[in-house]
Amino acid sequence: MHLVLYKYFEAQNFGWSDELLWSFSYGMALIGIALLAFIAYKFTKHYIVQIIDHIVKRSKNQFDDLLQEKRVFSSLSFIAPALVVHLFSSSFGRFEALVGQLLYGLVVAIVVLTIFRGIDVVVQMYNQYAFAKGRPIKGIMQIVKIIIACFGFGMIIVVFVGDTTATVLLGSIGGLSAVVMLIFRDSILGFVAGVQLSTGQLLSIGDWLEMPKYDADGEVVDISLTKITVRNWDKTYTSIPAHKFLEDSFKNWEGMTKSGGRRIKRAILIDVGTIGFLSPAQIEALQEIDLIRPYLKGKVSEIEDHNRSIGVDGRVLANGRRLTNIGTLRMYILEYLKHNPNIHSEGFTLMVRQLPITETGVPLEIYCFSKDINWVNYESIQADIFDHVLAVIPMFGLRVFQQPSGSDFKTVIK
Repeated sequence: MHLVLYKYFEAQNFGWSDELLWSFSYGMALIGIALLAFIAYKFTKHYIVQIIDHIVKRSKNQFDDLLQEKRVFSSLSFIAPALVVHLFSSSFGRFEALVGQLLYGLVVAIVVLTIFRGIDVVVQMYNQYAFAKGRPIKGIMQIVKIIIACFGFGMIIVVFVGDTTATVLLGSIGGLSAVVMLIFRDSILGFVAGVQLSTGQLLSIGDWLEMPKYDADGEVVDISLTKITVRNWDKTYTSIPAHKFLEDSFKNWEGMTKSGGRRIKRAILIDVGTIGFLSPAQIEALQEIDLIRPYLKGKVSEIEDHNRSIGVDGRVLANGRRLTNIGTLRMYILEYLKHNPNIHSEGFTLMVRQLPITETGVPLEIYCFSKDINWVNYESIQADIFDHVLAVIPMFGLRVFQQPSGSDFKTVIK
């Protein structure tokens, strides 16, 4: 283009010197190339890309809609002006080689950017499937992006500095690897941890994660190469470096979710001073309770036969076997849980046990699993159970232990 303009202006015989005519034609050539490149960019973006967008909108395929949303097609519109400049690169004279290198670097950058956006589309499409929560690929795709970026960067280096110089440069980078590992220690550890978490299924999007050290207690919403993002139950967000999951302990409640049962494990403190043997009148009164009646009838008969067989002196309660109020309460609670439709009675641990005695009484622990794992429903089921248990404890001649309060001291003073 430069030579064509020079010949044209020379034929017009403006009376300019050759140097001025050469410079003027050179400048006009650059302006013309820039104008053609701009026209090519506008034409590609406002016509070709819009035609593609129109086709995409009429298509029922969701994949091409995501390509449009991530602007994959629009990023390719930058290649058109690059091709125009390359077509007239001879007009740049001694800068032709440099312009060619710049254009090559630009095209490589555009291609890498387009591939990155295409990868984002693949990740978004993948995350729409149900199995994606158990096998997130975002971290793996970030590794792919890093490899592609390094490959593209290497191609640009080779073009600008030549094969020999590039080999020396890459060799020097290898010699500095120890320094690089020291500086980017956290990033490298995060890289390794991200791969292990993604491929080992230790953590998935949607899991309930609990990590008290970082005040994280909620749902995992994002797993990337270097960090894990948790949306806590109070609607705040916590970002934890991925490598911390290899160093610190964390609790994943996903097993509970998949099992269909949520554990109830809570103890009631029984006042030791109220524990004792049941009298015949108490046994008769407790037999009016439907849940405990079969147990009491069978147990009373068993104890009487045992004591009769060994000739127990019934005047002393310590002789032979006797029913205790706390043991009977324990069996009643067990029967109550077995008949509770909200509690798993088969396939899950179900027991009522005594824990070691403490200075605050005898802990009577309920250990079972709720059928409903929803947090709100679970708390309601648990509260109903302990409401009932606390209400029936006095019927067994027992009392729940609690620390003395102001009203207790006021009664003593009176």
